[in-house]
Amino acid sequence: MKNSTLMNFLGCLHIRDYNLLVEENGFKMDFSKTNRSQGIRDSIGNTSEKKSKIPGYLLLVALFFFTNFLIAQQPACNLNGVLEAKRLRDGGQNFVINSEVLRSVPGTIYRWEFKSNTSAATFATPNGTPSITINPGNKNGNFNLKLTVINPPDSRGASKTCSCTKSVSIGNL
Repeated sequence: MKNSTLMNFLGCLHIRDYNLLVEENGFKMDFSKTNRSQGIRDSIGNTSEKKSKIPGYLLLVALFFFTNFLIAQQPACNLNGVLEAKRLRDGGQNFVINSEVLRSVPGTIYRWEFKSNTSAATFATPNGTPSITINPGNKNGNFNLKLTVINPPDSRGASKTCSCTKSVSIGNL
């Protein structure tokens, strides 16, 4: 079965006139012609047939390479910023959490939220931007921050999303 599959593949590429050696551990190609005069006559006789297939193969290769540009890409994100901060009554101050987003497009939506929050931290800047300023609050504790990145719908109506999280401890460091 492997031999016939490989021969069909080679026929598609018009290289059937090469030797195909099969060994116990797999295939081996020998690039010497089996019958040079027969191969030359075949290639001269089928010149127009081969020429008509070349644009098709080139179109297939071009479509393969540009497919990633035609389909909306899934975004990916990462959050950067402090891991620990002082609470306000101990001299703490607001701090910024920045996001790194790959494959964002114009109109990308950024949704920040606290998944858990035992430190009474709050957002000090409006939601919807790639970075957010956090007010650490006055309690010892921690919070888990989540960012959801949403790329707008593509031509098929599907939007692509990703999310990332970051945990920050708040205390009297």
